[in-house]
Amino acid sequence: MLDVNKLYNMDCIDFLKSIDDNMVDLIVTSPPYNCNLDYDICNDNMEMTEYLEWCEKWLIECYRILKPDGRICINHYLNQRRIGNKIKDWFPIMEIKNIKEKVGLTPHKLIIWMEETITRMTAWGSWLSASAPNITNPCEGIIVSYKHQWKKENRGESTITKEEFMRDVSGVWRIQPDTRSLTKASFPVELPKRCIQLLTYKGDLVVDPFMGSGSTALAAIETNRNFIGCDLSSNYCSIANERIKKYYLEEKNKYIHKNFFV
Repeated sequence: MLDVNKLYNMDCIDFLKSIDDNMVDLIVTSPPYNCNLDYDICNDNMEMTEYLEWCEKWLIECYRILKPDGRICINHYLNQRRIGNKIKDWFPIMEIKNIKEKVGLTPHKLIIWMEETITRMTAWGSWLSASAPNITNPCEGIIVSYKHQWKKENRGESTITKEEFMRDVSGVWRIQPDTRSLTKASFPVELPKRCIQLLTYKGDLVVDPFMGSGSTALAAIETNRNFIGCDLSSNYCSIANERIKKYYLEEKNKYIHKNFFV
């Protein structure tokens, strides 16, 4: 079993294989989108069959490491125009749902989210004509699934407020974007934070096999959960570790400042 509250520079499947069976309360992640993004070292331009077969391999491991009442949240595009070398429309979130079911995970809900400040897209296709209008979708989806049972076996300490709970069970989220561009597709800390607070208790173990810039780790730390994460890129791991160190330093300074003026 890997040490908790650490990030590992590893391949995602090797990383997941290093975690014991039935250990994890929640997996929150966003795999490479396979839309030819220029990630640090990841191949983001696989053919469709290759990409889906790869997703199945790591989802099999995700199933294995989850507790019987464990949950998994996968973030992906609802609709995408490119897959491998072909330009075509497909629906990644539905493909992920189908693979989850194939490996034994039960789909529960689909959360739709979009960035608060997203600008209106202007790729209209045939302007004011039924000839060939282009329908755009600026949203992404989080497919929430569970292993054997949805209801948690044991009650723990929740950290979610009434207002946050009412907001997050709506299934439609608007979230402020992360504008720092730390990696090619880093999601805001608020996204995993909402998943973590809604679906786990204080002290639970959260895993992210595509940690990127460390958003899930930071969300776990902020909410008093344990985490383990990995990324194939040593550069991204360094970025994530620096963010974590900065967070702890800022929290320490807040504590010192608060107690100085008591």
